[in-house]
Amino acid sequence: MVRHGPLLIAAALVVLALILAAGCTGTTPAQSGDLKKFNSTDEIRTYLKENTAKASEAGYGVTNGVMRTTAESSMTVPAAQGTGKSISDAGGLSGAPDYSTTTVQVAGVDEPDFVKNDGRYIYIISGNRLLIVDAYPAETAQIISETEIDDTVQEIFVTGDRLVLFTTGASEYSGRTAPAGASMEKVSMPYYYGGNTITSATLYDIADRKNPKVLKDFSIDGNYVDARMIDGMVYLLTRENLYSYDNIVVPVVRESGRVIAEPGVYYFDNPETSYVFSTVTSFDTASGSEKDAKTFLLGSGNILYVSTDAMYVSYQRWHPVYRTYTGDVVPVAAVKAEDASGSAASVASAGITYEEFNKLSESGKQEVVAALKDPESTAWKREADQTTTVIHKIAIDKGNIAYIAFGEVPGYLKNQFSMDEYGGNLRVATTSNVYTRTGSYEYNNVFVLDSGMKTLGSLTHIAEQEKIYATRFIGDRLYMVTFKRIDPFFVIDLADPAKPAILGKLKIPGYSDYLYPYDKNTIIGVGKETATNDWGGVSTRGVKLALFDVTDVDNPKQIDKVEIGIAGTDSAALYDHKAFLFDKGKNLLVLPIRQVASGDEKVTSGSGSGQQIWYGAYVFGVTPQTGFVLRGTVEHGTASGGSYWYGSSANEVKRSLYIGNDLYTISTAKIVASDLTNINTTVKTIPLTGGPDYPDIPVKSTG
Repeated sequence: MVRHGPLLIAAALVVLALILAAGCTGTTPAQSGDLKKFNSTDEIRTYLKENTAKASEAGYGVTNGVMRTTAESSMTVPAAQGTGKSISDAGGLSGAPDYSTTTVQVAGVDEPDFVKNDGRYIYIISGNRLLIVDAYPAETAQIISETEIDDTVQEIFVTGDRLVLFTTGASEYSGRTAPAGASMEKVSMPYYYGGNTITSATLYDIADRKNPKVLKDFSIDGNYVDARMIDGMVYLLTRENLYSYDNIVVPVVRESGRVIAEPGVYYFDNPETSYVFSTVTSFDTASGSEKDAKTFLLGSGNILYVSTDAMYVSYQRWHPVYRTYTGDVVPVAAVKAEDASGSAASVASAGITYEEFNKLSESGKQEVVAALKDPESTAWKREADQTTTVIHKIAIDKGNIAYIAFGEVPGYLKNQFSMDEYGGNLRVATTSNVYTRTGSYEYNNVFVLDSGMKTLGSLTHIAEQEKIYATRFIGDRLYMVTFKRIDPFFVIDLADPAKPAILGKLKIPGYSDYLYPYDKNTIIGVGKETATNDWGGVSTRGVKLALFDVTDVDNPKQIDKVEIGIAGTDSAALYDHKAFLFDKGKNLLVLPIRQVASGDEKVTSGSGSGQQIWYGAYVFGVTPQTGFVLRGTVEHGTASGGSYWYGSSANEVKRSLYIGNDLYTISTAKIVASDLTNINTTVKTIPLTGGPDYPDIPVKSTG
């Protein structure tokens, strides 16, 4: 006779959680509830206390977001335009006929940056100053305007004769009022709860570039998260933390200190362990008028993707776990013990407690024990996700803002390129990092969600024990790079949204952090080279440019690669896509580089022993036929020493752009203008003012 003591039952509970989680790929219905609006701060306070308690006690099951439609709008969300660069209006200036714009994810959706240009002028944030440089022609380039900013400067937009400057600072207001028509009392936030942070969006008239004038000064309660601009309409996302549920402060929008919009607070019945006020505000750069504002009670959003028609705000959920005395990891969950049939399979996928196990019918308990008896069965190999990503979809149209729906998928996002809208659907790539009864386990997934954020299709457990380093959705394909010891470059078919499938993959040393489409059959990758070290592990080497041919989707090929520097070499483009400059028509690829070299390799000045550091940019031509062809380099500075760390020098190049036939590389210290026909020729150097006075101090090698 077999006895099942407490240890055996505890293990059985683990197995049950694992069995149920195995079939969970974003298909369990989310909690129901339409979008609602609070009428008072008392309602908000009560809701927060009740729902955070529910979330903390229950944990979460992976959900498939049920549509939450609001009657405010019937806007539809068609497919995004794909990948490309934004094109801002040059405003009729006497500038160059062609010039580069900010490298963006979606064509027609401009992204803010600390540098912009319009074919004649360069606009740049330098420390606490906004500088305008008359940059074209390069021979006579000079700073013509300096505007000192009191608050912390974030980013800018430029369109025609308008410039939008985003800043954050402490609020001058001790209290705030509730939305119009509601009975929300005026409440102040005590200093020890973090004070009142505001984000300002200042609209400048820059028709006279030498004398920018403030047209409007909007301020929104909360911290700056991100923004986008579509056809001159700016959409700003701010976030305000709720430090104390006894001190509810409702966000408002002000113009020059006067309240012009009280968005109200919208919510739905979806418990979170913590909440923030996420406010989306839109305004027209042409008229200078505020168009719309909505505040949503969400989890803390950290990654934003925006198509031409919708804004997707995402955040992670961590599903609480505890370790039993047997050493197994069991998700904590409040679950229904069984349905009317008494089947153990009806138990929620988030897990089960010992008490809930006892509530099962005898047949349900037998199912658990039966799974336990066969350690070689697939039940033992299943896992329960402890991290999921919630994605909220908000429609945007000519300044109008309307909540549409939310969805939830297993895993976490790498960055904004992990999401893409196409054919009315949202495609999402995630990495799942889970704990099983045998230890930590990592793998990758692709999900397709429909316009109502319900899961249409999924592809899971890709590249087990690796994580995503780069993704790029292009049309009905996904190109994805994962890495642990070697770089699998995947081509994934999304032509049938219900059935994502791997078409082919390529395994090579190194990895890519960023992927950019040269054309439909050729992909550029930027990352690091790797090599096996003396201890059998993998060591990172220099910055790597790779060129992939995906003409034969079943057998992608690396047709060329370039390695720059040795271990410790780095590039801003590995972390920020706006630092990458590519123009197919000009046969131009510019990569900012902080290069670590040995001996006299690349470094042309400096003194001292140890590794040498070179700061500048590499300029390439690239075609599928020639591969990468070095056209020249632009130097901003050098240093030397025994150890180095990244980001310490004012000479590190962060951005590059071109106007006409001149290339401009930008570091904190200077703008260097070079001739595109002869990159090694410096046309003009423009020292920048207002930036941090960084010395060229050693930077620690990561090799």
